[in-house]
Amino acid sequence: MAEVEDLIEDVALRLPEAGDIRARGQRRRTRARAVRGGAAGAVVLAAAAAWGLLLPADGPEARQTVATTTANPFKVDGVVVMRPAAELPGYATWHWKETTSLPKGTGPSSDALPQVGLDGACPASFVPADEPSQQRYSVFYTGSGHALAQHRVIAYDAEATARSQVTALRGAMTRCGLHSATPTAREKEEGGAVWSGTVDDGRTLRVTVRRWESWVSVEEVLQGKPAG
Repeated sequence: MAEVEDLIEDVALRLPEAGDIRARGQRRRTRARAVRGGAAGAVVLAAAAAWGLLLPADGPEARQTVATTTANPFKVDGVVVMRPAAELPGYATWHWKETTSLPKGTGPSSDALPQVGLDGACPASFVPADEPSQQRYSVFYTGSGHALAQHRVIAYDAEATARSQVTALRGAMTRCGLHSATPTAREKEEGGAVWSGTVDDGRTLRVTVRRWESWVSVEEVLQGKPAG
């Protein structure tokens, strides 16, 4: 086991079993987009059971001592682990389904952090900025009532870069009116930090953030529109 570190934004995580995914990777250094498994291909993932370092919610628990490990919970046997649709928050309500793309005009302006918010839900996060070298993977989901979701896993070249990008993300979410929220039982077990808030059209945007060394995971759920 590696040495014990005192980290401001990190807590222990354990990812659940992963399902089939379509992963899209982009290397900023070359500005080229690569597709793992084909544009519509599915990749069967191995189960992921590892502990890592992630970002906690605000509060007294925000500073604690945790043990680090060398196992990467976001990449198992060379395959990036993404969230199965059935494990996204609100599945019982929105009935998430994985999709290769989102409806026109509702997708993200960029996959890079600190941008967040599908369908223009967090415009304050879209600010011009130099993007550090990174490899990005993302999966889209659609749900009933025009609900939208996305899971991103981003690998940076250095842990310090991942830390700074998470800090920038927190600032972006704060500007959009999101605040620290109570995690679900699964998110609490995994150690994910949750932010939530009401956006301009009245819907709720919910974002879960996790980090392990130079890797960052961001799950965002934009709830559907009320009937009528």
